[in-house]
Amino acid sequence: MRRSPGQSRRRAIRLPVVLTANVAVLATIFACCNPGPQAPAGARLSLCAVDAARAVDFPRDACVSGDFRATGKPQELRLAATDKDGKPLAGTSISLTVGGANSASATLTTDTNGAASYSYSGGAAGTDTIRATLGSGDGAPSARPAVIHWLAPHSAVHPIILVHGIQEDALDFAHQIDPSNPSYTDADQLSDGSEQTWTALIEALTTVYDHSHMTAFCYVDDPAWKQGGAACPAPETSTCAASDSCVSQSSVDDNALLLAKVVDAQSAAAGGKPVTLLAYSMGGAILRTLLAGCIDPTDGVTARCAASAAKVDAAFFLDGAQQGSWLMTVKRGVEATTLSIAGTPSGTLAPFQSVLPLLLANIYGVVKVKMGLGLNNPAETDLTPQSANIKAHNSVAPAAQARLYTFYGDVQFGMDVSFFTYTLPAQASLPMGDLVMLAQDDHALSTPLWGGASLCDNCPALAGGYHESGQYHAWALTDRRVVNVNGLVPLLSAPDAVSSFKDVVNSPVQHLNVSQPGTQAPGSAIQVHDITGKAGGAKTDMPNEIVLILMKADGLI
Repeated sequence: MRRSPGQSRRRAIRLPVVLTANVAVLATIFACCNPGPQAPAGARLSLCAVDAARAVDFPRDACVSGDFRATGKPQELRLAATDKDGKPLAGTSISLTVGGANSASATLTTDTNGAASYSYSGGAAGTDTIRATLGSGDGAPSARPAVIHWLAPHSAVHPIILVHGIQEDALDFAHQIDPSNPSYTDADQLSDGSEQTWTALIEALTTVYDHSHMTAFCYVDDPAWKQGGAACPAPETSTCAASDSCVSQSSVDDNALLLAKVVDAQSAAAGGKPVTLLAYSMGGAILRTLLAGCIDPTDGVTARCAASAAKVDAAFFLDGAQQGSWLMTVKRGVEATTLSIAGTPSGTLAPFQSVLPLLLANIYGVVKVKMGLGLNNPAETDLTPQSANIKAHNSVAPAAQARLYTFYGDVQFGMDVSFFTYTLPAQASLPMGDLVMLAQDDHALSTPLWGGASLCDNCPALAGGYHESGQYHAWALTDRRVVNVNGLVPLLSAPDAVSSFKDVVNSPVQHLNVSQPGTQAPGSAIQVHDITGKAGGAKTDMPNEIVLILMKADGLI
């Protein structure tokens, strides 16, 4: 049967259409089953957020786990892909998603160095969690998420004083509070990244609060005086006549009396508003002395700054030395066997007695190099547990109107002991505090022989690392470490100890580490219980919790 010319033409048209449709269907099926190039086995992907504030001074050390950012400002993210041997993966696809207050997604391609970047501006205040996956398919390598806390910028007037630790420099804080001020440029700022501490917290505070009402307290012998004291306005005064004696190791009592004057001045400049203080390390001892009214240690009775203490609305102790450091107890020659941990059943410390002196010696050696600890400066004398200063300020409860917030390191040290082919796992943990201060005693009026950093009077047992009672709120920054000791206890050589304890000393909640980006940056593995209900979850990072507490109290959230 012959087809008409019209039928032939219709069939000629229909055939390409059918083929095209089939190809499209097959392509769709293929795409579903094979969604894209898969990353090679063993490939790795990293993701970090550029801390815009830290990048000003330390661009090579500014990409961390997260950042605080003012809404409307750009935030840069950096990604890097490598193969199993650590070589860059060029031309590889990365899927990036932003979840939270500012949802977004993007597909990126790595350059010849295996790197990619992404920038965006958050329009809404809140927290974003950024996730990235290399390639596609099941089991595709994913990076550890980055976290961005977006803050609506304010210029709220609330006097805030930051009090640094022993042998630190107020100029470092002043520079971060007001980086545009040329007088606040530290001579060694660019050569010592470890000096720029609490970067994330200060960045967040200056986004919300008027920085002209924020100040970095200068010790009477602060290194800031070496450069003319521009960061130390009146009423701060210096007692270090020569530059080599400006070392921030002066008397706790002298500094508390000076801090009282700064509280008065800051409150007056803000129209009589109450003052918030944030204190780290030795700064915690100075703050505790102030809150007790600057009790005269010579008579243990006379209060010399009670009126100033009454102007404090909130005090934050950040690994504070308010009961003194156990390292100073060790240096006094006190037997390690006298160390008893509250709440620890009798006998559980026995496995540690053979290694405890060696452990203490190694920790002291590491910390002494970085902090310059000694026994002759007034600060070391005052920071020795049961010193005259500690007995004086812990004889009086802190000013009743002040809300007290304490964050303290809590390294839990366990020891696995191997006897030939048999391993005895760690059954008990020795609470080591932040390795400089213990976390064993919460009572405001106690003066334990081995000191302490925790402060939460009449608080119940910790629940989820947090407890509170009245004006007291406290968080334990717990980090459990287990060390395997091969051989027979006590046959533990000093070199072996140094190697075994290295991981313990490097804990993120160790006293010298807690102020650094690895612990402080948003997205840090160190998370704390949120008491504000504004964090978007049960836990958040420490600097965000501090800022949320202040913002909620000031009605900003």
